[in-house]
This record gives sequence, C-alpha cells and structure tokens, in this order.
Amino acid sequence: MTNDAQPDEHGQALLPAVNSYTEWDPLREVVVGSLLGGVFPDWQDSMVHVVPDAARPVFQELGGSPLPAGHLKAAEEELEGLVEVLEAHGIAVVRPDAAEHQASFRTPHWSAAGGLYAGMPRDLLMVVGDAIVEAPMSWRCRHHEVDAFRSLIKSYFRRGARWLPAPRPQLTDELYRTGDDAGDWAVTEFEPVFDAADFLRFGRDLIVQRSHVTNEFGIDWLRRALGPEFGVTVIDTDDPHAMHIDATIAPLAPGKLLVHPERYVPHEIFDGWEILPAPAPTLPQDWPMYFCSPWVSMNVLSLDPETVVVESQEEPLIDALTAWGFRCVPVDFRHVYSFGGSFHCVTLDTVREGGPARYLSRPGGA
Repeated sequence: MTNDAQPDEHGQALLPAVNSYTEWDPLREVVVGSLLGGVFPDWQDSMVHVVPDAARPVFQELGGSPLPAGHLKAAEEELEGLVEVLEAHGIAVVRPDAAEHQASFRTPHWSAAGGLYAGMPRDLLMVVGDAIVEAPMSWRCRHHEVDAFRSLIKSYFRRGARWLPAPRPQLTDELYRTGDDAGDWAVTEFEPVFDAADFLRFGRDLIVQRSHVTNEFGIDWLRRALGPEFGVTVIDTDDPHAMHIDATIAPLAPGKLLVHPERYVPHEIFDGWEILPAPAPTLPQDWPMYFCSPWVSMNVLSLDPETVVVESQEEPLIDALTAWGFRCVPVDFRHVYSFGGSFHCVTLDTVREGGPARYLSRPGGA
C-alpha cells in the first residue's frame, strides 16, 4: 500500500502526509519534542544496565519528581533554538501536546510514580515510508508517553498515512531478567518490546541492534508488520550498555557512515561505505548526565545529504564532518544532552523528499 502524492494548485507533486525512507533525504517536516513538565523516571531494575551510575540513586529517590527546574528551562530554550534553526531552513516543525507526566498510574500488575517527558519522539515513534510505527517500550514509566503525540498521529492517519501501533505490552515481571549480569539483556522474550531508536532506515532496508530495551520478539513483530517490502537486518554492536543505536551509528548520506570508534562492529551490509569514527565528545566530565553517555554528541540530524545539525561546542566533530564534505549547522544543545538525547533523539522526521531505494549490500547476496 502506498500513500500517493497529489499535485498542488500549480501542478507540482506534493509529498504524502507522511513520507520518510532514510535518515538523510532532504527534510521537509519534523516533529520536535518537548521536555516541559518532565519528571525523573520511576526506577526499575532493568535500568541498571543503561543508566549512568551516578543517576541510579537519583531515579530511586526522586522517581516521579520534576526534573531540575533551572537545567530544564535551559534545555527548553535550546529546543526552541533548534526549532528556529529548522524553520529558517524552510522545514515545517510540529510539536507534541501538553501532557501530565507527574501523574502516577497503575495497571493490574504494577504501578508507576509518574511518566517521563515528551522530549524524545525518536524513542517511541518511527516513520517507515508512509507508515508511523508506535513502539512497545519496556520502561514502565513510558507506558503512556505516546499520548502526547496521539493527536498528531491521528491527524497524519486522516490525511492518508498508515498507523502501525505495536501490541501494547503488559510489562509484567516475566519480561525482565533479574540480577546485575551485563552479559544478559535486561529484557526476555516474554512479549514483543522495542524502542524505535534502536532502528535506522536505509530506504528499503532497516538495521537494528538487540539491546536492553529491544528483544528478538519485537524485531520479528516489526519485520512482519512492514512485510516483504522492507528488509530488517540485526547487526552487532560492542556495547554492554546498548540502548538506542543512534549514538553508535549515524548514516549521514548515501555511502557515508559516522560511527562510534569503539562500539561499531563492521558488517558486510556496509560494504563500500565510507566509515568515519567520531571524535571524542568535548562535554566536561562534571556535566550532569542522567540518562546516557557524552557520546550522544554524535547524535546529529541530517537536513539533507550535505547538511547536518551538530552541537555547537563539539568542535572536533564539526571539523571532521566539514573535512568530510558536510556543511555543519551549529546549535547549542548541552542542556538537552543531560536528559537523554540530542538532535536525532528529539526529532521525528515525518516528511523527507525521496522514495524507496536500496543503499545497503544484502547479506548473503540477497
């Protein structure tokens, strides 16, 4: 099924309501998240593999409590700065609805002191062609996070997009492994779960990593939901704390892949691609990081195959990308870093120019 473009009053072809096949085609419309009203996540043991050590007691003591007001205000100002930059490049920006993240909630099996935020739409939603996929996330505090984006999804559906919500998981104890053994993934195969940010799109092909929030059951569900029109390939990464692939691999243009110098594991699917190891991040060691490592620095956003948005103080990365032929658009974003993501994480590219194509070598010659 396709979402065919209709001509405008001048006879020019319009893109469908939702159209995004890659991470780099020219960007026309994007959702930018909001951290307003965000709270610390309610601790669950499966977080032990991915949350920085210093943040664990914070989550355990302050789950459901508001995020630090001053730092949050600065992060929201940075998000507004990103919106201004995107609009200055002629890109339409849409935002999520306000939501009450501090409200507690429960199911018949468990309860949560609060939600999280609506700051990282890339974690819970993915556009594949003309379809919006809702991810079945494994953190209990994120069980209702998609509600802030629900009116947007319904609007896209009414204008012709496909809507593929994964089965909402029960998130009972059977889903989680106990103990502190980093050799095992935090989630079992009890039911399908995945975060959308563990996937990257390359036209007719997607790649995905198995992680502490994404299991094989979830990957198989998405593979069947998309059908034979798309290939989904699982790749290995060298990351014992794996959660979200977009700080390990960042495709910036056809044939150009920015990678984490230690986590990236070569794969035949990238045969013929240029590989650039990202320079080390410049974030000060004492900068508060509640959710992730400073390597979120390589979580850039492609506006087109020649242009990327990069954090303004990551000068070694800007120099490396410039030497590689890219035009870098610097934007201050360090306060957003603290809350678990950067430019790729806080956005959902709903409309990009271009259509389905093959960019990757097919494993086994397929």
